Amino acid sequence: MISRVRGEGGAFGMSIKPSFELFASLLAGVALVGCTADIQGSAAAGGSGPNGLGSAGTAGSVTGGGQGMTPDGGLPSPVCQAGSVVPAFHRLNRIEYQNSVNALLGTDLPIANDLPVDSLVYGFDNNADVSMSATLMQKYLNAAEAAVATALGSSTTRAALIPCTLGAGADTACARSVLEKFLSGAFRRAPSAAEVDDALGYLKVCSSSPQAGVGCAMQAALLSSKFLFRTELLGTEQAKTCTEAAPLASSSDGKLSPHALAARLSYWLTSSAPDAELYAAASSGGLADPNGIATQAQRLLVVPSAGSHRAPFLENFPGQWLQLSAAAAAAPSPTLFPKFDEPLRQALGDESRLFFASAVNEGRSALDLVRADFSFLNERLASHYGITGVTGAQMRRVSTAGTLRGGILTQASFLTATSSSENTSIVQRAKWVLTNLLCEHLPLPPPGIVDSVPPPDPGLGLTNRESLSIRTKNPPCNGCHLSMNPIGFGLEVFDAVGAQRSTDKGKPIDASGQLPDGQMFQDTEGLMQLLKQDPRFPACMTKKMLTYALGRGLDAACDADALTQLGTAWKADGYNLKNHIVRLAQSDLFRSSRAFVDPSVTVGAQGQETAP
Repeated sequence: MISRVRGEGGAFGMSIKPSFELFASLLAGVALVGCTADIQGSAAAGGSGPNGLGSAGTAGSVTGGGQGMTPDGGLPSPVCQAGSVVPAFHRLNRIEYQNSVNALLGTDLPIANDLPVDSLVYGFDNNADVSMSATLMQKYLNAAEAAVATALGSSTTRAALIPCTLGAGADTACARSVLEKFLSGAFRRAPSAAEVDDALGYLKVCSSSPQAGVGCAMQAALLSSKFLFRTELLGTEQAKTCTEAAPLASSSDGKLSPHALAARLSYWLTSSAPDAELYAAASSGGLADPNGIATQAQRLLVVPSAGSHRAPFLENFPGQWLQLSAAAAAAPSPTLFPKFDEPLRQALGDESRLFFASAVNEGRSALDLVRADFSFLNERLASHYGITGVTGAQMRRVSTAGTLRGGILTQASFLTATSSSENTSIVQRAKWVLTNLLCEHLPLPPPGIVDSVPPPDPGLGLTNRESLSIRTKNPPCNGCHLSMNPIGFGLEVFDAVGAQRSTDKGKPIDASGQLPDGQMFQDTEGLMQLLKQDPRFPACMTKKMLTYALGRGLDAACDADALTQLGTAWKADGYNLKNHIVRLAQSDLFRSSRAFVDPSVTVGAQGQETAP
């Protein structure tokens, strides 16, 4: 529906009010059903109104048992047969949504603060979440209305968005050019003539002034599933079915269309829509070969985000991979750790981000992430680590040669995030290393097993190591803890806030251990050297970066060959981290659409880059 409301900031006097409950319920079905039908959809299927809604905002209907709306607003194909592929699409997470809206409108609004925190899938919050609740749709509605009102209420941003004079009537040349440009940015591809005509229809509905109509059309675009969802349109007529015999990465079929590839690259490295240069490269064929992709990837890795000196990838990927939000939210006991304060909390997060960024920017080996002879400290963090000679609040590169510091496992962010408020957690630290550094799968403990093995009497004065060894020495616990405990033991020299210590419960800490493969280490340094040399680490690093880049988990049947080839090339390159990021962007795996097979599903024809 479209209704008259009070405009904000005097920008315009009307805004759209779609039936968001129905729209949200339709979109929510996308994630829950097997048949996603024609990924491109049809304007005719859902009526001629914006956002896949009917004329003047009347929602199209969905027929057929269990079928949901396609992510670009079209309706499902009536046919679901065996033998085809479910295409990939992603709802923008809250940071991507905020950045995309601000880039479109020229604003700098903290929109993400008003949106719910995204769920983690495969360890990251950008992984193909297509859920959509009525509450979230209402928040999008509020955000779109406020953002457009703010943009059109400012003479500076209004002039950038509407650089010509809007005349009377519903189809002026000025309005058409303005909306063509806006829709190309919102949809991340060239809009069809029908889509532009559809947007121009709002000049008739929001008729108090031409600017009101343009504002309504902009709001509608920001509520469109073509904006909210990132659809990976294929450049071929039909997605290549991925089977073990014909892995997707080795096939010439299934390549993303140029603008879908640009969107994937941009959201991976900038958490936002393609900028003008990347969009132009996609339009001109500049992404058709690996060299063109490398040029753009290298550029985007050094383009800073707003309010930061680092590229968004260098903030967002390590932030999630290293679980820096957990460190930021940690609440160490003020009784046990009275010196843990907010300046220290800020510094420990900055250390991890700067450390990762330096490895990328300097083309260092990824192995240095595990063990290095430097870190980034200020006076507060250096004091926490017992390192002298660092003064002031400014973070700077500091040599840590001759100390245990240097590498993510020695950083207070990781050590605090994997501890409780009062004590270290041998299990949580080991679990993080095994799952995030080595990509080992750890099954959940059997139901009730934790409570069935009570901790020893605290009055015995046992160390953490002694206590855990007693609890996990027998089946079924020892099956998993055989690999977990030694890693956690090796990190016990760091307390619950990452400060170094030599005793636990008044006893000297024993940081030695033996890994399941028989390799032994005598201390923390020995453990880190073994992990640095473990071939599972670079292989896991590739998987983590690709999971974040592709917005999906990796599939053994489809992706194994590509991962092997990428790993071989990376090893030959000395594990240069910056080169590997570019290599991932150039890979067939990155340039291809996801195509997990569901034998019970058939989808409609795909591949047209603009809607009918």
